[in-house]
Amino acid sequence: MPRLRSRRRFLAGLPAIGLLAAHAAEEPALQDIIFGSCLDTHDHPMLDRTLTLPRDLFIFMGDNIYADKGGIPMMQEKYALLKNSRFFLGLQNKPILATWDDHDFGENDGGGSYPHKKEAQVEFWNWLDEPATSPRRQQEGVYHAQTFGTVGRRVQVVMLDTRYFRSALKKVPKDKAMLGGAYVSTDDTAATMLGAAQWRWFEQVLQQPAELRLIVSSIQFAPEVHGGECWANMPHEQQQLLKLLQGQTAVILSGDRHWCEFSNNGVFDFTTSSMTQKHPRGTPTPNKNRCVPTTYHLPNVGHLRIDWAAATIAVKVIGADGGTKIEQTLPFRELQIS
Repeated sequence: MPRLRSRRRFLAGLPAIGLLAAHAAEEPALQDIIFGSCLDTHDHPMLDRTLTLPRDLFIFMGDNIYADKGGIPMMQEKYALLKNSRFFLGLQNKPILATWDDHDFGENDGGGSYPHKKEAQVEFWNWLDEPATSPRRQQEGVYHAQTFGTVGRRVQVVMLDTRYFRSALKKVPKDKAMLGGAYVSTDDTAATMLGAAQWRWFEQVLQQPAELRLIVSSIQFAPEVHGGECWANMPHEQQQLLKLLQGQTAVILSGDRHWCEFSNNGVFDFTTSSMTQKHPRGTPTPNKNRCVPTTYHLPNVGHLRIDWAAATIAVKVIGADGGTKIEQTLPFRELQIS
């Protein structure tokens, strides 16, 4: 993985002449993108199944390890186990992108007040072998973006960080909690999900040309408030993201919930979770924005296939048996945010 990523950055930083231009022009368009979240073990039939799927890119959407109870030493240990696992080693023949969620950030439901977030960021980039001089190590937060493919078939993948800057969430007493938990929507417009610096960066990266954008959020974006962590807890931030996406051809990929569902509140949000865990309740929370009635609650991974000739995407939830549990095919024109 590091060699592939470094080569792409090296080529992007040089003038497109001679052999370099030829290599850049030969870069194949992304077709098969695999995305998953919530790995509490690194030896599981779902992980083995994932390695058999057609794949041009793998996206870790957060909770890539569970290290929120043992501090930085546990985090280092868990990352080492993942890094040396058969699963992670098997992914490294193709590009990998990652963001984090609360359990690999270091604090359950944690946000900007977590005192060890800087140390956690160092361990995150160490896991991914990010070079010591990389600008990603100099900024606060693990947000980043990368574009794949050439003109006419460019996919920009935007990895958001919904932890490093996030304000405290509004919470109600347990006796007033919803099925999914005690978090509720706030009317405090000073509360932030991404923080000012990340919002400025996000607006800038959306100016870069791409035919399709995949916005990766560790927590769900499109579902209604359900008691757990989600963008609907900060509706002003949710509306800000939708506003910035206007006119873009984009979808959101999300994790966290330990079940899968497809939603739309102005943008499609494909939630896949968990890769290694079964949801204990086995039933979803209410979601008026669910656009496919089926939900899935056993270990799973997401597969997004782009058909460039037909200008469509097909999104599937794949189970450990290799079967398709949820699927939806959409033309690019239905992905444009209005």
